[in-house]
Amino acid sequence: MITEDYATALKNLISLTQTKNLVLANITGYDISYISKWCNGIKLPTTKHVQQINEKMAHHFADTIIKENKQKTLYAALSISPHTVDLAFEVTQYLCAAYRVSVKKNPGKQKEYTSPIRVITGYHDISKFLNDLFQKKIDSTNHEANLLIFGEFCALSDLGFWKYFESCTLNAKRITVRAGINLDKLSSDPKYMRRLYRMLNHLLDYDFVFYDNTNLEHTNLIVLEDSFVVQYSLQSDGFMDMCTYISDKILVEDIYDRFLLCFTNQTPLISPAKVLGIDEMGFRTAFYSASHFFFFLTNGFDFLLPSNTIDNILRDSCASENVVRQIRHLRILWEELLSTVDVEFMLPTTSIIRYIETGYMFFTDLEYKTTTEERKDHLQNILSMMKNNPRMIMGVLQSSIETIDYHESNLSFYSNFSSAFLKKNRQYITNNASPFYIVSSKQLVNLFQSFFQRLKELPAYHQYTYNDINKKYELYKKFIERTLALHDI
Repeated sequence: MITEDYATALKNLISLTQTKNLVLANITGYDISYISKWCNGIKLPTTKHVQQINEKMAHHFADTIIKENKQKTLYAALSISPHTVDLAFEVTQYLCAAYRVSVKKNPGKQKEYTSPIRVITGYHDISKFLNDLFQKKIDSTNHEANLLIFGEFCALSDLGFWKYFESCTLNAKRITVRAGINLDKLSSDPKYMRRLYRMLNHLLDYDFVFYDNTNLEHTNLIVLEDSFVVQYSLQSDGFMDMCTYISDKILVEDIYDRFLLCFTNQTPLISPAKVLGIDEMGFRTAFYSASHFFFFLTNGFDFLLPSNTIDNILRDSCASENVVRQIRHLRILWEELLSTVDVEFMLPTTSIIRYIETGYMFFTDLEYKTTTEERKDHLQNILSMMKNNPRMIMGVLQSSIETIDYHESNLSFYSNFSSAFLKKNRQYITNNASPFYIVSSKQLVNLFQSFFQRLKELPAYHQYTYNDINKKYELYKKFIERTLALHDI
């Protein structure tokens, strides 16, 4: 009676015949990773295909044993009669019996190895299926995972694809979404940059990584690590007309492993970062070695702070001596630079009001809430710095129908016109997602600049010099101070 499980039986035969896993992979038509998992007992072949798999391997094992004259060793090991006529048949039976032992030991385990494949046709049915699939699978993911989207951002946005994420409840510690962008298409219509910013601004709990889509545009795959694969086809009008859903864990893992390299072998156009680095070789130090800056600020006004406020931030942050030293170095850099360079600030009115009311800011890599007195000092210091540097411009994006997407902005943009980064409002990140994005492509930096330039052309946008700001401040000084006092109670 056979007592070995499938992994043990397979390893016995491999050991006896000195067969390499690669040879079995070629014989069965399965990837070498499958063979390894069968041998280690991690996975089993599917019930539907196990007979065929065992027969193919048994023929190889039998031929090798006969060729090397190891029949007696096999007879003793498998308790096979030495008078057997069909050795391949006996080996097949041995493997099948061991397979049944494994299934009995783990009666529920084999359910996951079935290969459910579902085909959905028609745009509306596909859209509903994908929306439901994302809700179900992303909601149930509670670990870190990669989501690979082999499709072009603009084309998928025309299909409403990115809206599927907004209906999901994200429970994962982090989900990294890797996708492609065609920069030429991104620049072809202003709506695409609006959609890109809107998506990054709304989905703060995700880490998006975008790559040049040139070599990926016909792949048409969506793969959630350890969960599912969707392969889809597009009609000439850009709509999905059919998709195939695969949830077999072995197949999903194999596809994921094969296609992840298509992304990771490229330099991303935009990528998440936990910190930016403010040491001598860090990103920020290089970033501020320029003479022209543009900042779209949504997380409090984290520039032009009085020195005593920065000291308070460092004191309350409990940061390491190294971080404190680096931030003090950056403070000097800012104070010297911002008094001489061309710099333009753009702020939505909602962000200004929020800062006046709450005092929250995301300063470098640190969160801080200024006191009422610190906010008053901050306003005075801004006016003083603007007076000393006429090339410092303050722009306000007022609330209107045209600017509705920016009323609740939580994603700031920092640019020196050669490189750029985006900074999330850390208050609204609920998991381990990174708070920064680094824009590595000069072309994409230019597209972001063009995007904000179009905002500046809206009637709701107004620029102010020192004299303009000073007049506004004197006009609304009592209101501002009473508002500060009210929210400090």
